[in-house]
Amino acid sequence: MRVQNIFFYLSVLLCCVFTLSSCSEDLTETNKGYDVLTLTADKEVINLNENDAALTALTLKWTSGTNYGTGARLNYKLELREKGSTEPTEPLLNKRFNDQELSYAFTVRELNDYLHAAGISLTYGETVEVEATVIAEVVGYEDYEQNSSVSFKVTTYEPVSETLYICGDATEGGWGVCSLVDNQQPGIFNITATLTEDKDFKFFTQMDFSSIAYVCAPDGEQILSDGMTTNIIQKVDDTVDDLKFQVTETGTYKLTIDLLNNTLNIVKSTPAAPAFNTLYFVGSFTNWTFKPMKQDPVNPFVFLYGDVFTWTPDGEFKFGTMDGSWDNMYMATQDKAPYTDTNVKLGGTDQKWVLKKEECGKAYKIRLDITTGQEKMVMAPFEPYTEISLIGDATPAGWNLPSSAPMTKVDEYTYQWTGELKAGEIKFTCDNQSDWMGAWFMAVENGLTFEAGEYDMYWIDKTNPDYGYGSLDNKWVVTDPGNYTITLNQATEKLVVKKN
Repeated sequence: MRVQNIFFYLSVLLCCVFTLSSCSEDLTETNKGYDVLTLTADKEVINLNENDAALTALTLKWTSGTNYGTGARLNYKLELREKGSTEPTEPLLNKRFNDQELSYAFTVRELNDYLHAAGISLTYGETVEVEATVIAEVVGYEDYEQNSSVSFKVTTYEPVSETLYICGDATEGGWGVCSLVDNQQPGIFNITATLTEDKDFKFFTQMDFSSIAYVCAPDGEQILSDGMTTNIIQKVDDTVDDLKFQVTETGTYKLTIDLLNNTLNIVKSTPAAPAFNTLYFVGSFTNWTFKPMKQDPVNPFVFLYGDVFTWTPDGEFKFGTMDGSWDNMYMATQDKAPYTDTNVKLGGTDQKWVLKKEECGKAYKIRLDITTGQEKMVMAPFEPYTEISLIGDATPAGWNLPSSAPMTKVDEYTYQWTGELKAGEIKFTCDNQSDWMGAWFMAVENGLTFEAGEYDMYWIDKTNPDYGYGSLDNKWVVTDPGNYTITLNQATEKLVVKKN
């Protein structure tokens, strides 16, 4: 028994030796050694510049430190404070680094923003000495915490505004409505805008005239022209002259405002869409109220208006770009211009067209083209058609031109028809041309429901190739068959439908 016990104890002893040997190998794998935690910065002096906002300003690196042979994991946190300060700071970005992350790189913007947000640099533009500290935490062993610091000097900058507005009587909104400029990248703003000659504008950082403004610099070009770049300056008080930018030629311009380098670039452009989606006829004939015009169905740069012009004192008219606003109006280029004068300007001196008393008492059609550089106003007397007829599978005549369902003349411009309509399509022919290329009154949009109410129409003259109406075919659709009374006014291009 004594020999057997000796062999048993020897076996246990050998197992313990092998176990300890194995544990020693595991500890070696997780043992960080006894390295001293050391933090280093790749720069001692840093001048931050917003032009380099996305570039790396500073890289901090640190050694692993030690876990004192515990095999425990290491975490790190990074703090920045003004050198000499004992005020506690929040860990950088509330971020902790694991033992595989032994560096952190600041971008220019990130370091500038962090120093200001943390209260280290309360005054932009100053140079501060900053102390960075890395703290190594041995997970589960608070007494084993280590830290290392390094200092460097940083000169901060004041970031430019993240918003910018354009305002002035040269713009569509006048001085009453500022427009937000698109911020495509930090410090760089772009806007495409219609600007009016002989008027001016400037920029604000907020939609508030008391906010910081940007105006022309004393050494810049205040009078703008196509393709030029000029210097701008920030205006915070009356020590800077209020030099607004002046427009020499009405048109659509692309403006690029660089607040980082304080420049304004202006390039005249051809818009893909008109500057305005609605225009208004206004004058003594409307008692100076604003009457909306129709946008041409083919050319969105052309606006249409028709009516019987009854003499009123002065006989003046012009065109508004905003309901009720007297700013940025399309006007004649000479005072008291005859209605046959096709020249047009946007803004400037208040000059109107005039219809003489003897020229009134009849209908006119107006086509106003606001294509930049090709502005044109064409006003011509309208000779009413002597026969208006219904055509379409909803009507008694079907689609059989020159047969149609004639309307009854009420007065020189008004025609009326009462009868049964079937489900189907309908429009109105003015001349029964069998090639379908004559004159028509059509719906403002193809497929509109034909039902009780009052509607605008288009007068479509396909005999004039300049209008591009050859393929246009806007019809109404009757969905509720029955007896209808239809009243059509050629002068005002209004259609009144009544279900009997």
